[in-house]
Amino acid sequence: MLPKINRLTSAKDFQTVTKTGVRVYSDGAVIYALANPTSQKNCQIGLIVSKIVGNSVIRHKTSRQIRNAMKDLIPQIPGNIQIIIRALPEITTKDFSEINKSLTDAVLKSIVKANV
Repeated sequence: MLPKINRLTSAKDFQTVTKTGVRVYSDGAVIYALANPTSQKNCQIGLIVSKIVGNSVIRHKTSRQIRNAMKDLIPQIPGNIQIIIRALPEITTKDFSEINKSLTDAVLKSIVKANV
């Protein structure tokens, strides 16, 4: 579970980040990142795992794997950035180590691309 201060929960924030943030594609996900230098002190991470990924069991398993991968990455993310991870159906064919590696690379690339 991500710490409460690092969760992106507002629908307005989700819409802002997905519409105006930078976009980076990885093997099983799309990462959106937006730098907000004055709005927050902690990074915020949100997940989008829709029905195209699979049934309820698969979606929840995927969400847990993504949250677990991001939990270890939080100390490397600057405090003024919001990140959304949209899972794609291809993510279900990968094991956790592959998901962790591809998401880590894509998130770090998105941070650089967002000019943080």
